[in-house]
Amino acid sequence: MRLVNYKNPLTWFAVGFGSGLSPWAPGTFGTLMAGLLFYFLIVPFLEPFAFIYTVIFYLFLLISGFFFGLFIYEKTMGEEKDARIFVWDEFVGMWIACFPLIISQSPWPWIVLSFVLFRVFDIWKPFPISYFDRLESSYGVMMDDVLAGLISAFALSAIILS
Repeated sequence: MRLVNYKNPLTWFAVGFGSGLSPWAPGTFGTLMAGLLFYFLIVPFLEPFAFIYTVIFYLFLLISGFFFGLFIYEKTMGEEKDARIFVWDEFVGMWIACFPLIISQSPWPWIVLSFVLFRVFDIWKPFPISYFDRLESSYGVMMDDVLAGLISAFALSAIILS
């Protein structure tokens, strides 16, 4: 196990502002923190924008969050395969799962379902999530959560539209 430098500011992003340091279910705590940040920091920022600008901004947030995750994994966790304390991948995955909610008038009740769906797919890891989970790289670490988020977003959309 790699010794983590907590003086490095990138480490605090990597460990989800401390949520990944939980001795029990750090991924779940990271996902919870991501959901809270989505509701309290992202949603209010998106509200003043028109639909197309909201989608463009949110896609920019997701894509830059993904590449930032690749960068900070290697800078903070090194060669360690899917370090338990690294939860930035949960942040990006949860934010992808919340994508259908960016245009919702009331995202609050649906965030809970996004959380549950994302955790189910992230833990269960059906194919193709399981394929990326087996990759021993920062790309694999990030991509399994991206796919869990995408599947969760599609499932949430189907539930909302039904």
